[in-house]
Amino acid sequence: MNPSQNTTAMNDRDLTVRVHDRSFRPYIGTDEIDVMVSDIAEKINKDFLGQELTVLIILKGGFVFAADLIRRLRIPVKIETLRASSYGVAMTSNGLIDVEDDFPDLRERNVLIVEDIIDTGTTIVELIKRIGGLQPASVTVAALLSKPEMHRENLVIDYVGREIAPDFVVGYGMDYAGYGRELDAIWVVDTATEEFPES
Repeated sequence: MNPSQNTTAMNDRDLTVRVHDRSFRPYIGTDEIDVMVSDIAEKINKDFLGQELTVLIILKGGFVFAADLIRRLRIPVKIETLRASSYGVAMTSNGLIDVEDDFPDLRERNVLIVEDIIDTGTTIVELIKRIGGLQPASVTVAALLSKPEMHRENLVIDYVGREIAPDFVVGYGMDYAGYGRELDAIWVVDTATEEFPES
């Protein structure tokens, strides 16, 4: 059975999938993800009615969520991408932001930053700060998932699909050591079978 292609598999709590060298169990199924994305899109469409939006996708993790989100938007949209992260190959944020690309011209644009997940908040706070210096018309943030218990920063997430516990998750664009992005549902680390040291 291929977990990435089996929607009903998320109801089987005994099912696990191996990603790299770790085991993960079902967490959020494809149907729930679809509802989360649609709800976020509906709010954005309402808030930016009659306006143009520049969607800034944070790579690599945000690309799957962003692809589904922008196809539900009913307003004029421009797409930009930026590679930025604070994870590396670890399972916890290292607190240092790595921006690999130059920022696009965002002057007088309504910018929506699209992230897969907000963990400590270090990356998103730094991005908002840097984008604010580029004189945009507005800056908002959309994240599929957020871990409020792990936030080190005082931040506001304008659009969030779901708040989750401080557990490591993969799938739907999110990875562990570069693997697992292709899974169409979201899986959580299986702490019942393995221990995951902080890194």
